[in-house]
Amino acid sequence: MSVKHYVRRAISLPPHVVAQKLAGRIKQEVASYQRRKRDIKRPTYAINTDIPNGSLLRIISPISASILVPYADQIACLTTNILKHCFDLLGSGYVIEKHGMQCKGIDGIVYDDGSQVNPDTSGNWLSSRINIPNLKESQHIWRQIDPSYTPMDWHLDFKSGYRWLENTWYLDTQYAYKPGADIKVPWELARMQHLPQLAWAYAVAKGQGAHNRMNDAETYPNEFRNQVLDFIATNPPRFGANWRCTMDVGIRIANWLFTYDLFKAQGMSFDDEFEVVFKHSAYEHGLYITNNLEWSQMLRSNHYLSDIVGLLFVAVNLPRTSETDVWLAFAMQELVNEVGSEFNEDGSNFEGSTSYHRLSAELVTYATALVLALPEDKKEALRRYDNNLHKVNPPLEPAPLKLYPLPGTDQLTPFPSWYFERLEKMAEFTMRTSGSAEHICQIGDNDSGRFLKLMPSHKSISVAKAKAKYLNLADYDGLPDDAEYLLEDQLDHRHLVAAINGFFNRDDFAEFVGDQSFETEIIRNLAGGMKVPYKAGNSNAKAAENSPACKDKTPGQDIVHYEYPDFGLYIYDSPRLHLVVRCGSNGQNGNGGHAHNDQLSIVLSVDGRPIFVDPGTYLYTPMPEKRNLFRSTAMHNTLSIEGKEQNRWNDGTAGLFSMYDQAKARTIEVSASRFIGEHYGFSALHRRTLEVGRTTISGIDECESGGKKQVSFHFAPEVAAKLSADGSTIELSVDKVNIKLAGKPGMWSIVESLYSPAYGWLQKTQVVRLSTDTDKISWRIEVE
Repeated sequence: MSVKHYVRRAISLPPHVVAQKLAGRIKQEVASYQRRKRDIKRPTYAINTDIPNGSLLRIISPISASILVPYADQIACLTTNILKHCFDLLGSGYVIEKHGMQCKGIDGIVYDDGSQVNPDTSGNWLSSRINIPNLKESQHIWRQIDPSYTPMDWHLDFKSGYRWLENTWYLDTQYAYKPGADIKVPWELARMQHLPQLAWAYAVAKGQGAHNRMNDAETYPNEFRNQVLDFIATNPPRFGANWRCTMDVGIRIANWLFTYDLFKAQGMSFDDEFEVVFKHSAYEHGLYITNNLEWSQMLRSNHYLSDIVGLLFVAVNLPRTSETDVWLAFAMQELVNEVGSEFNEDGSNFEGSTSYHRLSAELVTYATALVLALPEDKKEALRRYDNNLHKVNPPLEPAPLKLYPLPGTDQLTPFPSWYFERLEKMAEFTMRTSGSAEHICQIGDNDSGRFLKLMPSHKSISVAKAKAKYLNLADYDGLPDDAEYLLEDQLDHRHLVAAINGFFNRDDFAEFVGDQSFETEIIRNLAGGMKVPYKAGNSNAKAAENSPACKDKTPGQDIVHYEYPDFGLYIYDSPRLHLVVRCGSNGQNGNGGHAHNDQLSIVLSVDGRPIFVDPGTYLYTPMPEKRNLFRSTAMHNTLSIEGKEQNRWNDGTAGLFSMYDQAKARTIEVSASRFIGEHYGFSALHRRTLEVGRTTISGIDECESGGKKQVSFHFAPEVAAKLSADGSTIELSVDKVNIKLAGKPGMWSIVESLYSPAYGWLQKTQVVRLSTDTDKISWRIEVE
């Protein structure tokens, strides 16, 4: 960040806090220098370290083939691509990822490092890639890979072609400095969230070998083994881009261990050499996480939560030692603390993003199930660990870890009753913000982040239709136009509600999830069938309006409204309309790292069809100008003023993940049919008043600030808009839904815009703007 930024922050803090921060920074830099010096000189593989004796712990019970059979075609299609190393990540389109591949580039930016290698079975090619102290072990691991396996290039951004180096010490790895280059692409691949599909395919192939699209069952564990060995051999601990971010390390090892356990549950046995290497790497991941926690006293986020959950998976699966006991107790302590810190009492996430709510809630859900399944031996670790062995911040409390009775039972768990209540409300929040449609409303950033992608929702379209629909696929040539394109539906969050319902068995959750109930069974399996009888706020399926977030119901109009003031969302539901209003926190305790300038913006669905949408995120660091465009005020369904933003940010890369909290949005009135909110982001008050009916929404925007004003309405790509003959109204239509949009004073215009349903994905759409110089603008939406 700029010197001006640091000076401004220093002036705002008390002198003793500045001194503490400076001292902490100096200490951190000295420790980093010492670690770097040590790692450069010595192997970082744990070859000379005492690894816990014994086998990895089994947690998951055998998966019933009956729950997999309905998904057999999807599993076959996905694993066919995985076996070919054909991935569709972050808008890349399906491409075969390999060394020396030709990349298409992004927005005309293409990189080619010119280093063509031919990975051989001997491992000799690694001498030009791996640092000398790690080379011998790297080659030893490489030689265990099957000769027929085609290696992957884990360090390549296979969208832009930019490549990071394997022999760069992890904290020396730079990113966000090359136009078009996106380190999230290799990070996403290296999370290896595709691996569970191989375990499902193994189970289906064993149980239903006649399925005509399945390979021989042994193909799938062999691919898992080879990919893991490939990664370990070419990514020595603490070297290369894939050790740069602890969050990704935690997600990766959780996916490894979960998939490994799935294979073992189906009766798979791996060779002894692989078992040794795999367990060593699991330990290396745990050691790395412990020493690279993304913890801060001032601000923690989904990154730190991912660290903790990844460490929890390692500590649960590794055999017990004094060290792994401490890891387990610490991960448990911090899991509970972070749920209390990162999730509001109403179940919403503090980051100001519905998509980051999904990621964080997934982390919590699977971690909770894992802990509920702990065998007695591991539970004993929570009573007898030595907290003095824990040497990093935050501190670990002395043993024993406090235990609480599971609500309604006499069974003890590390989770207090409020924890389960908050977990249940996480699902309620997702359900309420989805309304009657399958899709979540995008609020704040959407980087398509997931934890475990066990059975992701997909829709099948032709390649030709995909290319016509998505700008990022305009020049795609990886598959013929008449081939099937299996498109992941990133805005379908029903799997999260399904997973949480594995604990609670709520009828309204099950009804909302519909046929997307796969994760319900997996959580029941992982948690040993344990049911949590707690009911948040006494809400139930028969009277959902009794939910604690539900405040009122309009007599005679069937309008139910829900309030999430901690997040800053207000939801109105009628039989036809689902309206979401944004007004509140900037997210992340004011940092605004994943929030947008969307105060007083609305999102509207009619009859389950999205009409007015939040345009999404598109990209982060590869194109800062696009990142800033998509989070700008004018890209949201609210009032904007030319040359002004609700919240400003620093220029350049430094400002991409923070915004100054200047809007200070607040609600004035929230009732069954009325919403009044305001913010001060334009150095003058902007107040929005909404009157909500069964099929109508009337709005008034007031702001006494100079400059040209616009009220924007961004459409879903499927919505068609046209200006009436007299220019006074906008006529909208999608399927059989017809809507009229009227407003005054001012002039209506329909212009081209952009919409991003997932990270890296881009569509053309339209936006309607009502432009005026007046201080008061009225508008009305009527659904026919």
